[in-house]
Amino acid sequence: MFNDELSEIFSEMADIEEIEGKRWESLAYRKVSGNIAALGEDIREIYRRNELRKIEGVGDAIAKKISQYINEGRITAYDEMKKKYPINFRDLRKIQGLGPKKIAVLFTELGVTNISQLSDAINSHKIADLPGFGSKSEEKLKKSLETFQQVGSNRILLAKGLREIDYIREKLLASGLFEKVEAAGSSRRMRETVGDIDLLAITGNVESATDYFLSLDRIEGAVSRGESKVTVNLKIGITCDLRFIEPDSFGAALQYFTGSKDHNVKLRDLAISKGMKLNEYGLFAADQKIAGAFENQIYEKLGLMYIPPELREDRGEIDAALSGKIPRLIEYNEVKGDLHMHTFDSDGSASLEEMAGAAKASGLEYIAVTNHSKSLMIANGLNEERFNTFNKEVERISEKLDFSILKGVELEILKDGSLDLPSTSLKRMDFVLGAMHQFVSQDREENTNRLLNAIRSGLVSSIAHPTGRLIGSRPPYQLDMDRIMEACASEGVFLEINGSPERSDLPSDLARRAAGFGVKFTLGSDAHNMNDLSNIRIATAVARRGWLTKDDVVNAMNLQDIRKALRT
Repeated sequence: MFNDELSEIFSEMADIEEIEGKRWESLAYRKVSGNIAALGEDIREIYRRNELRKIEGVGDAIAKKISQYINEGRITAYDEMKKKYPINFRDLRKIQGLGPKKIAVLFTELGVTNISQLSDAINSHKIADLPGFGSKSEEKLKKSLETFQQVGSNRILLAKGLREIDYIREKLLASGLFEKVEAAGSSRRMRETVGDIDLLAITGNVESATDYFLSLDRIEGAVSRGESKVTVNLKIGITCDLRFIEPDSFGAALQYFTGSKDHNVKLRDLAISKGMKLNEYGLFAADQKIAGAFENQIYEKLGLMYIPPELREDRGEIDAALSGKIPRLIEYNEVKGDLHMHTFDSDGSASLEEMAGAAKASGLEYIAVTNHSKSLMIANGLNEERFNTFNKEVERISEKLDFSILKGVELEILKDGSLDLPSTSLKRMDFVLGAMHQFVSQDREENTNRLLNAIRSGLVSSIAHPTGRLIGSRPPYQLDMDRIMEACASEGVFLEINGSPERSDLPSDLARRAAGFGVKFTLGSDAHNMNDLSNIRIATAVARRGWLTKDDVVNAMNLQDIRKALRT
């Protein structure tokens, strides 16, 4: 959390320096922002060891700023910048089409500093006449703002919520005051965004347990405190409910506070149809509690297969459970490799050896490193010659670490559907991940044919983040997904489930639909630093929410089998 705060400050300083035309200062701050965000430990610990200068990009001047923030909670230079530009860069940056310079024009010409004022300016049609904008820009901003507002500024991405839950849960259990602590709600269902956090706990001392919970540094302040529930505001911008549950009702409460509203209504109706009553305290028959301590017993007593939390959305899971047709979903520990990541040779921030070493340490058996190809210049894409050199390094590091690294590429699918590297280069790759990043049309047919050309080329292994969406900032591309799914199934091309939290793409509903066409899937973290490798958990969650099994996921195979699958 502290690292995130400091990273955001340097990101805003980079934005302001860019507005001021100070390119090198902007690049320096942006680099430091990214490196702080990617740190594997609290920067305050690094400061205590007097090792700030070991962070790449941190010189004397930036080290002094970091030290001031750690000791005083402020950076003088940042405060001076914010006096001149009192802008909410964090939110405005999320609106597709707004970079620092356009944000500056909005501020200078219209006084726009936040999302609300941007909305007013758009609705008043004040933007079209601004320098560098126009009527088309105004319309695009309106659509992007609508996308942002659909998610809601009071929701956070799942990965951020999970980090908070893991931290709080670990602290509570380590205190010795809690017998059990479990997350419920949308985070346990692994929804893409989280509006609040629900924790259920068993304790023998509610008062002491509450006091300890309220003392945690993640908490901004208490909203309410009672004998069975305490609600707090978290510093990440959402609330957290901690409920104290009796042991004989814990399973019932976990079920009740996990399922979506519609799932729970159907489950309660099923109980009523069987002459039972179901609530957060237990399952009752003739006023006698017949289940409550364990969640699986609730489903068992209702004549259902156990329904994994990720499926509890009222999308046919109760009928499937009644007929014994809940699939055995892929487990988080069954993913053996990560098939999408980047190094600093492209747009990542870590070396090949660092990424491979971290992946091996996490328990993976293999990875594919998929740096961008040459046409994506903004991401420092590699041409044929650079890939030849890089792939020699792949062989060297793989041997050095005794760890399997597949030679891969995130290959640009060009505007006409042709591929960004020649076939001779692509045939030397183990894994080719086709992607559209640039010049995407508003024409559904044009986009669809572009992807179909790549799928039918015989050179592409999988399609990266197929819909192109960015949660809260960019809607999905206009695509005929059924035609794409049919082509992938017939050509043996996989669809990626990208675990980057703002992508979570292919979305779970489309993953389930694609599986019905016979499509197989690759999971990738899309890691740009070592911390991002944990995004494979998000990709697996999306797969589970899409009802996918181990057999549906290519990188649940061992290395020998995946090499065979990629050659066919």
